[in-house]
Amino acid sequence: MTGSGGGPRGGNGGEHGTTDTRGGESDALIGGLVPTFVSRNYAAKFAVALLVVIVVLSAVGSVSYYQVHQRVERDAKTDLRTSASHHADTVAAWRSDTEAMTATVAASPVFGEGTTADVRRHLVASLGADASPIRGLYYAEPSDGGYTVVASTNVSASGTSVAVLEPMWTGALDDATEAAVPTRTVTTSPVYGDGEPATVAFASPVSGSDGALVLVATIPTDRLQTHRAEFETTLLTAEGEPMAGADQTRGVPVRQAGVDEAATGGQPVVETDSAVTAYAPVNGTNWVVATSADTASLYATTRTIQRSLIVIVGTAIVSLSVVGVVLGRHTLLPLIRLRSRTKAMEQGDLGVDLSTTRRDEIGRLYQSFANMRDALRTQIREAHDAREAAERSSRELERQNERLDEFASTLSHDLRNPLTVARGHVELLSARLSERDPDGDDLQTHIEKLEGAHDRIESIIDDVLTLTRKGASVEETEPVPLDAVIADAWDNIDSKNATLDVQESRTIHADRSRLLRAFENLFRNSIDHVGDDVTVSVGLTDHGFYVADDGPGIPTEEVDDIFDYGHTTSDEGTGLGLSIVKTIADAHGWRLYVDTTYVGGAMFVFADVFDADEPDWYGTDFEWVGVESDD
Repeated sequence: MTGSGGGPRGGNGGEHGTTDTRGGESDALIGGLVPTFVSRNYAAKFAVALLVVIVVLSAVGSVSYYQVHQRVERDAKTDLRTSASHHADTVAAWRSDTEAMTATVAASPVFGEGTTADVRRHLVASLGADASPIRGLYYAEPSDGGYTVVASTNVSASGTSVAVLEPMWTGALDDATEAAVPTRTVTTSPVYGDGEPATVAFASPVSGSDGALVLVATIPTDRLQTHRAEFETTLLTAEGEPMAGADQTRGVPVRQAGVDEAATGGQPVVETDSAVTAYAPVNGTNWVVATSADTASLYATTRTIQRSLIVIVGTAIVSLSVVGVVLGRHTLLPLIRLRSRTKAMEQGDLGVDLSTTRRDEIGRLYQSFANMRDALRTQIREAHDAREAAERSSRELERQNERLDEFASTLSHDLRNPLTVARGHVELLSARLSERDPDGDDLQTHIEKLEGAHDRIESIIDDVLTLTRKGASVEETEPVPLDAVIADAWDNIDSKNATLDVQESRTIHADRSRLLRAFENLFRNSIDHVGDDVTVSVGLTDHGFYVADDGPGIPTEEVDDIFDYGHTTSDEGTGLGLSIVKTIADAHGWRLYVDTTYVGGAMFVFADVFDADEPDWYGTDFEWVGVESDD
């Protein structure tokens, strides 16, 4: 036989859920790293979060300032070096141009062919034709181991010894006349004082004569000017003496010994507490260009950025602090108040005030708790009413039980005694009739009907007693083999020509007497409704057992009413048999239902009798071994 739901046993797969605990483990790990007072306090969490943001802002500001400061210093020093190199190239270009001009003036044939007057006119014309800062032109010839000025743009210098006029020219004139070098340069007044730049003499041999031309020029200060007001550029000698350039009254420390080594020896920038100086050598000379700037003015951008970053970070910190105070006041304080009020609710004060004028999430949270409080009030009131109703029902049930007990006593005593007297008179009447009229079959038939009526009354009394005196639940159970109970129940009824087919059996926990009565009623029900030749089958399901017959089955419209008290379709039925079976199943905590999918007749299924994976140890070789304690 087969069934559905709690029907006959069959394969029934189960799904085992799995739980991913990785998220929980991560949360537990993070929670283990956070101090308890922080993890349990929202205000502490909020303060720590603000502190972290402030620290991050400060760190970002510090790193940004450091990077900008380094970049500004690097760019400023690069600008200084670039400016110094540019001015050094400019001075070198001026020197080269002046040397070329000196050689050009000295290449005139007038020095070998013309008179002294012609030479002077040539010099004056050359001085007027050039726009460069030339201070004078002098033509000198060797005399008495020295040199004498023969012609000059300066009339008073003519005929004057060079040793007297400018001793520093002697070496340049020697180089120009003896080595026939095109041009020699000598600084004639290296000290830059009184705002006047130094003068430089350029000596070049002349054409057609053993003399030499001396061109005296002033270093052009415009070539040392810069587009940046904070930069000061000065032309220095290798010893650090200024030749031309910035106004020394500004106090830029350009007088530094060994500037030539600084310019050419891998230290083009020298920084002190008050100034930064970049050095660049002038090609072809021992001059050095120094470009300086006050440290304060040079790094003014850094201070501006520093102030800006301080203002930005400070503003951000102040803003965060203000936001934290505002959020704390509008978030933490309402939550603290809400917590105290929920504690009051927890202690039973359901009149706590949860009203608020806020319309945001906090306001909706308060409203939710207010709704919960109101719902809790309603539930408590309903529970109180339900408890009172249950108490009333309990008292009414007690009164009904008392009446049922009285009724059961009436059935047991007041009905059984008269029934016993009636049975005795029927037996006496039957015996007397047999003595007087042995062939009185008609009267004997009436006697049998009276005995049948008495049996029916006795059956009704037993059913009613079963319903009234048996408890609603089974207090104690014992291991009961189904096949043994089934056999006893079959022997206790008039099975007539019916057949019993026990397909499967196992041991269950039950009240044996009640289970016996349930099988007896089911077997009688099958014989009464199907006939004397019915076949009754008993077997197991996944969670219980079933009792089925091979009759026409139960009409669909009667399935819902079949376990009601008094319901019967037989003229001889009491309507209590299946109700008693249902009561016995409920008392054990089982479910009893009719399997409407069974097409072979009627099937009554007892479900939730045991678990599908519960082993049946009873009836096997397994034995429980008790352990004796030494205590």
